[in-house]
Amino acid sequence: MKIIYKYLFKQLKMPIIFGISLFTFVFLIELMVKMMESILVKKVPALEMLHLLTYYIPPILSQTIPIGFFLGVMITYNKLTSTSESVAMVSIGMSLNKILKVPFFMSIGIFVLTIFLQEKIIPESFIRAQRLAAEIATETPAFQLTEKTFLENIGGYSIYINTLDPKTNQANNVVVFQKNNDSEYPSVLLSKSTTWGDGAMTLKDASFYQLDELGKEKLRGSFKSQVHPLGDLISDMDISIKAIDTMSVKMLLKNIKELKSKNEEPEKILPYRVELQKKLAAPFSSIFLGVLGVLFSLGHHRSGKSVSYGLSMGVVFLYITLFNVGIVLSGKGMVTPILGIWIPNILLAVLTGVMYARKVRRG
Repeated sequence: MKIIYKYLFKQLKMPIIFGISLFTFVFLIELMVKMMESILVKKVPALEMLHLLTYYIPPILSQTIPIGFFLGVMITYNKLTSTSESVAMVSIGMSLNKILKVPFFMSIGIFVLTIFLQEKIIPESFIRAQRLAAEIATETPAFQLTEKTFLENIGGYSIYINTLDPKTNQANNVVVFQKNNDSEYPSVLLSKSTTWGDGAMTLKDASFYQLDELGKEKLRGSFKSQVHPLGDLISDMDISIKAIDTMSVKMLLKNIKELKSKNEEPEKILPYRVELQKKLAAPFSSIFLGVLGVLFSLGHHRSGKSVSYGLSMGVVFLYITLFNVGIVLSGKGMVTPILGIWIPNILLAVLTGVMYARKVRRG
């Protein structure tokens, strides 16, 4: 049996990698189009954009690994069925449980991998992506900025640009709000032209103003040229994880506890509760999908292969739809997060149980 188990594992590896890669590529298409625009139109260095892209892959993988795994199992066991290898396994005494053993244990591994991504890799990827995006913005402001739009929290600055030439990185009619250590009110700098390069912002033909707590002018001045280094300021930035969907389970529990201790309204706690249940429920789908991939494939020969694929993909997309509907309804407070988000998994478990019982009865 060990030889057969090794054979099954070997047969599963490449289709699973293909399935995960396929769905990951589909999810990345929109992001890659935006990055190509940054490279070709906004003149952002290609290597820096590729570096940034790597930080967006882990969050996408947490969604594509379970469904990619399912597709890989389907491909493998459909192949084994069409070549009658699954019939040969049964003829030498392999029960359904033994045929399911390898994909089941692989699904446990997928479950653990998804949890690891959510808890360790994704929060760190988010922090690194934010830091790298800020560093790129100091060299190429057009990356994050369009004309007549604010670019906030670049070092200690918030910047408004009236016109910007991406080819030269020169902006005209720039308003800069610079944070002051000795005052809660920022200094206001008005520059006719501004350039970026080597981690610094150079203001030319500019004037500056400082205001008091009443909004009255207390200091005014002007200068021909002034360099403001941004690289050192960015390296000292403390980028915290504020986006709820990038938080780990530990972070979510901590935030829920803090909000409850402050007697915050349930509406403020609800998004954290929804994300917590989402983080807990999503990885479990891989266990059921791994088993379903086998159950949908066994017994369907060439004539039924397309029907098998169609039904199985329909189940996957129905699960994804119900899961997202549950998130939306839970977020609006129409159902409790536990009920809304876990029902798709319960339905998936029931379907797996029914399919398994049918296969056992047919022997």
